[in-house]
Amino acid sequence: MSFWYRSLLVRNALALVALVLVSQAFALTAYLFFVQRPRIDAAALLTASQIATVTRLLAALSETEREQQLLAINGVEQNAVPMVVNESTFPANAVARRFIAQLSSELGSRDQILIGRDESRRIWVRLNVADSHYWMLLAGAPNTIPSLSWTLICLILSVATFPALFAFLIHRPVERFLLRLAHLAGLIERGNWPETMYIKGPRELEMVAGAFNRMASTLQELETTRAEMLAGISHDIRTPLTKLRMVVSAPESVEYPLESAERFIDEIDLIVQQFIDFARGWGSEAATTGDLNGLIERLAQDYAGLGYNFELSLDALPRFPFRPTGMQRLLTNLLTNAAVYGRVGLAVKTRVANGFVIVEVDDKGSGVPEALLPLLKQPFRRGPQSEQRGGTGLGLAIADRIAGQHGGTLKLMPNTPHGFRAKVSLPIV
Repeated sequence: MSFWYRSLLVRNALALVALVLVSQAFALTAYLFFVQRPRIDAAALLTASQIATVTRLLAALSETEREQQLLAINGVEQNAVPMVVNESTFPANAVARRFIAQLSSELGSRDQILIGRDESRRIWVRLNVADSHYWMLLAGAPNTIPSLSWTLICLILSVATFPALFAFLIHRPVERFLLRLAHLAGLIERGNWPETMYIKGPRELEMVAGAFNRMASTLQELETTRAEMLAGISHDIRTPLTKLRMVVSAPESVEYPLESAERFIDEIDLIVQQFIDFARGWGSEAATTGDLNGLIERLAQDYAGLGYNFELSLDALPRFPFRPTGMQRLLTNLLTNAAVYGRVGLAVKTRVANGFVIVEVDDKGSGVPEALLPLLKQPFRRGPQSEQRGGTGLGLAIADRIAGQHGGTLKLMPNTPHGFRAKVSLPIV
């Protein structure tokens, strides 16, 4: 029982049935108090007026004529009028009770209205005419109006079943959707990636399905990235780690064992740092207003000390908010990519265009085939030069992610007449 009660369908069906029954009860109450009662009171007032009129008319007749008129009205002689019950006995019908109470109030004496003992329990009125008492039948009095019948009760209960049927028809698609959603979530929990969940129906269900699809896609991408990162770390670290093991185990086989060991350790550290940067991101770093040209100039000086000279062509830029550490990592990755793989014709240009700050990092190396350019921003995708020189394949992916976190974009394109260009567009606002 508790299982069915916890069902959303059962709860809503019960709520709708209760709502219908309560609304019908209120409607019946309003009908009785604001329609039926005024009509009964008006009927009682009219009947009292007619009784007074009949009393006056009978008073103007002789006794024989009175008997004849009352015989025509009652259908029986006065001595054959059914015996009446106790004066305090009222009919069970609520309408008749109301009518008798109002009529008694208008006539001024309740004992003038009595109820017959026969099965019809008709209402009789005692008339005082010329110091004599006569009984007159109230034809059409509402004492025989039935109470709430079983037919009406069954009708009300039948009407109350329709909300349950409608609730089933309305909630059945929702229930099927939720069951399918739970099934797909269970598949994801077990490591299986289901197909995209499509639904045509209410806007809210479409929104939930869309959010679930986006969540599943993101989780699948994260799982794929995690697997690729583990494979990448294992692959990229294995080479310098093997060389480091050789230096440690056989230093006599290397001309400069200490310097070689430090170089291999630096390579391992650089690889690990790239993976950490890719996994971490800078989405939580607070943005501060800064001078982007100043940051580029400092980085260019650092690379000049390493033997890589970048030609700077920096237009005046407005100060705008960006994440300092993230932006430095973005520029460092682009400058490193140009210095390591382009080597010649290194240049950095900045300008403002259409509300965006544009940063271009160029080189005049051998470049990358144009068909591969859209793929280089994907994690672990490497160009032909990086396959020869090593690398994790994460530098441009990290730069693209940081640009997106700033609301900007990273576009890779060939340089003219040859070489490689990375173009970053950052919104000023």
